[in-house]
Amino acid sequence: MYSLVNASTVGFDLARLPTGAAVATVLLEALAVQSPAPRSRTVGLHAFAAFATFDSVLAADPRRAAAWLEVSALAPPRRLDDALSVVGQLLDDVASAVDPSGSANRQLEPVLRDLTTASFGGLEDLLRMIRVDILDESPAHVVALASDALAAAYGGQRLSDEVRSLLTVPWVAATRSLTPIPADLEPFTDELRAILDRVATLTDAEAKVLVDGAASVEADWSARMHAAAWAGYLSGRLRPAATAQFQAVRALRACGVDAASAARGVWNAISGCLQAVAVHDLLDEVTYGVLVAPWETAVGILG
Repeated sequence: MYSLVNASTVGFDLARLPTGAAVATVLLEALAVQSPAPRSRTVGLHAFAAFATFDSVLAADPRRAAAWLEVSALAPPRRLDDALSVVGQLLDDVASAVDPSGSANRQLEPVLRDLTTASFGGLEDLLRMIRVDILDESPAHVVALASDALAAAYGGQRLSDEVRSLLTVPWVAATRSLTPIPADLEPFTDELRAILDRVATLTDAEAKVLVDGAASVEADWSARMHAAAWAGYLSGRLRPAATAQFQAVRALRACGVDAASAARGVWNAISGCLQAVAVHDLLDEVTYGVLVAPWETAVGILG
């Protein structure tokens, strides 16, 4: 379900998750650790040398096993396909007058609220992505550290302070010792950074325009976004494009856009714009135009 190819989908879920910004931070750190640039990757992985015995020491720590038991006990997220299935059934009942009492309408309201926070994936999908896609060439102890930190970030306040500390501290200590590595947004770093900086300052009025703009291109958006994601894959730009998407999650949290607005179209507008700019030299004019139109309507024409 989750991968660097469909980083926009991951971002859609994280933008509406209370702990999404923290999860995005761990994903960004993992992307920086295993950079595609040989020098950066060497520098990043060297910082984890102190944790070379992680598997043999910490893995046997009963506290860590207990911590993961607490993680596994977290309530699973409401899956979007399940929520849509319930909505569909209720609408069918109303349409066929099977429910003349109107109870279906009363049931529909909380289900529609569920759609705001329902997700395509969950923690297991995030863990699979970080292990298989992001840190696929990293040593096992690095992957284990990142998995711990990701689980702690995802669980947030639902986990005890002791568990969050146990799972997070080693990763934080390692990433803080890294030589600063600029976020990989090449080859269009300046353009993408300008958009991300602007996302962090979006106003409520601009967010409403983004919602309307996303609705105006909704019929064509998915196909155009798929084409842009495919262009990122074929050109070897999956990591820069995904980095931009995960940074957008944090930028949205900074400007205070709520889950409902993100679900209604703010995320699609921003995500589509970032993806289009990341591969704009590879897209046809129509695809590029559809993906940047909501952003340009709300914020202004891109340079």
